Amino acid sequence: MPRVLIARPDGSLDTVRGLTPAARSGRRVVPLTAADLVPLPAEATLAHLPGRAALALGPGDAATEVPGALPAAAVLPVGWLRTLLPASRPQPGSARLPLFGYTAVAEHRGEIMVAALHTDTLGWWRPAEFGRADLGDAVAAARRALPGNRLVEKLSVCALEHNCYTAQNTFHRRHEGALPSSPACNADCLGCISLQTDGAAPAPQPRMGFAPTAAELADLAVYHLEGAQARIVSFGQGCEGEPLTRPDALAETTALIRSRVPAATIHVNTNGSSPQGLRRVLAAGCNSVRISAISFSDDVFRAYYRPIGYSLDDVVECGRLMRAAGGQVCLNLLTVPGLTDTAEELERTVAACRRMGVHQVQWRSLNVDHDWLLEVLPATVAEGMGMAAALEWVRAALPGVRHGNFTRPWPPAAVPA
Repeated sequence: MPRVLIARPDGSLDTVRGLTPAARSGRRVVPLTAADLVPLPAEATLAHLPGRAALALGPGDAATEVPGALPAAAVLPVGWLRTLLPASRPQPGSARLPLFGYTAVAEHRGEIMVAALHTDTLGWWRPAEFGRADLGDAVAAARRALPGNRLVEKLSVCALEHNCYTAQNTFHRRHEGALPSSPACNADCLGCISLQTDGAAPAPQPRMGFAPTAAELADLAVYHLEGAQARIVSFGQGCEGEPLTRPDALAETTALIRSRVPAATIHVNTNGSSPQGLRRVLAAGCNSVRISAISFSDDVFRAYYRPIGYSLDDVVECGRLMRAAGGQVCLNLLTVPGLTDTAEELERTVAACRRMGVHQVQWRSLNVDHDWLLEVLPATVAEGMGMAAALEWVRAALPGVRHGNFTRPWPPAAVPA
């Protein structure tokens, strides 16, 4: 039987006897059983949650605080999906947690275990392939090839200091390359990793402070795509705002790339706020989109995104436009156990996927302080069915739709395993 795993104030880990491991599904404290757990992935990061009380289950499965303990948690590597939240309770006056997707952990048979599913094995994104010793040389080569290009300097910081995989790929000229394009955004997302407007949660990376020209974007894109292993370039990175706030620049850039590398996958990661902007980029040759959404329930959507001048109808229309144009439509589903896996949420997600003509659902653990998020979301009395069951429910409801974490090249004939 699994044992409670907690953190001590000095950062060390310990197990607790006499109590049963617990986790959270949304606001509910639930048992954490062996069936929920898999061995901690090699690239995961263990963490403790400051300002929180660690919870476990006592007699009668009553939630109880573990004296003198902090909750232990894990942050999963790419390709893994969190299935339960850590069993914790914020203490009065506690600060917001850094923006990561915290996952429940326990000890079982001498191993640290985690509540997670392995959802995508695309070799492009194996953590061991990044942070290579030759990264500095690759950055230097790009600087020589594109002198004065501000994007090269911007992405060098992302690659070397912030360990951004897509930025590193850009310089290694392989797989998917980054084209951050906009310092502005038309949403104020709780989990924005480049700008926290109230400053109460630390943003893990700075928002880009300039608007690159179409020439800067296209030159970097072509430089990347000329690499032997390069397949995709993508607007819309974690270090920027919303790319579709600059439709003229994106359309001009796309046309330039398409004229020089006709077979490229030109992709945009977007909040789906601007069908009119996407329509212009489509006309220029963009052939793939990934639309992010936490929910297709309007009250949840608005509480998280805090959108300015757009609605869920616009989000769905962006997917519909790309599908009608023959391009790839991916849904970046930002998941929270206890919210995403409720029957009502799943039914609305499936209905939206059908309307958009989604080719792939990307199941992502939402990186945010989950207690802060739950404070602002509408209260729900529905119980989640569990993230593993939710994934299978959606898979059965959407035959022919792929599920995973990562965008593939388009058209499908070019898709790697």
